[in-house]
Amino acid sequence: MTPNVEILKTEFREFCVIYLYIRNINDIFTAAGIEQGKSGKNLSGDRRSLVEDYYASLNWESMESIRKFVKVLENTLLISWIGDEGKQKLRSLCEKHGFAVDKDGYRVYLTTLGVGSNVKNLIFAANGPKPEIIFSDSVSNDIEIVKNSAYCLIYDRPIKSHGLLWKELIDWWREREKLNEESDIEVGRKLYARLSQSLTSAPEKLFWKIYFKNFYESLKEKLPALIPQVYLHYDPYTLKQLQDQRRLVRQRMDFLFLLSDRIRIVIEIDGKQHYAEEDIASPRLYSEMIAEDRRLKLSGYEVYRFGGYELSSESAAEIIVESFLVNLFKRHDLIANAT
Repeated sequence: MTPNVEILKTEFREFCVIYLYIRNINDIFTAAGIEQGKSGKNLSGDRRSLVEDYYASLNWESMESIRKFVKVLENTLLISWIGDEGKQKLRSLCEKHGFAVDKDGYRVYLTTLGVGSNVKNLIFAANGPKPEIIFSDSVSNDIEIVKNSAYCLIYDRPIKSHGLLWKELIDWWREREKLNEESDIEVGRKLYARLSQSLTSAPEKLFWKIYFKNFYESLKEKLPALIPQVYLHYDPYTLKQLQDQRRLVRQRMDFLFLLSDRIRIVIEIDGKQHYAEEDIASPRLYSEMIAEDRRLKLSGYEVYRFGGYELSSESAAEIIVESFLVNLFKRHDLIANAT
């Protein structure tokens, strides 16, 4: 466990002693899925001892336990009768000891998790010739597509602390396409169709289809946007112009989730072009792909790969993809863990 977490545990315990009743302490911990243990510590005060009992049931070397503790902090910030002064004190404690609080003041996360920088340019869903991009203002990192802009999309709104939701993408598409008189369902269908055009392989199309089939109704307005064919790097030259001498290992990601303004999930669907040249296994291609994965992970991205063969049968693929996404969303608290 990091020293920051150890200190925050102690200071949060004392915060609970000052601001919470016994029933509140039970509520914030049980709502985070934490059972009461037995600390064995000889402490003064029932509230102080109760917090330590809950702490005792956690494995503080486990990231899952750290996430549960974060949920306790968030639950505390949501208590309506704790005044602004008390909530600001808790936010300050979090920030002092290595946790960040979003701009709304109610979401807490480790600053060492996720990507540290903000999303600046979200270019995605190309369905035609490669866009030609220039910096219109390199100091501000502002870009402009000067050719083939009709064949790709740029999401130009700020990414909020909760990430990017499908409903927010629909709102953006409605404004972009001037569909103000149409319902969310109608606009969503048109957006779905446009994004589908950027998918070229059968496994990619199947992953896309399974996602919406299995999660659209259950998550409703909380459904994260699954963003296809997102530019990660950009080389202004095509492979033909470079005579097949690739300078960047990966220019586009197959799919991207933005589960918060820091949590970025990359989904790659690997066809044989990722690891073979003319049907012959290529250690070079495989090594380049794995090296790029390492770089992304060290930058804070989560990267998950599917072999195209896994998605060759629709019935088998549905089981694989649904199971993966359920566990991914549980990991990030988008759906409840089974008790």
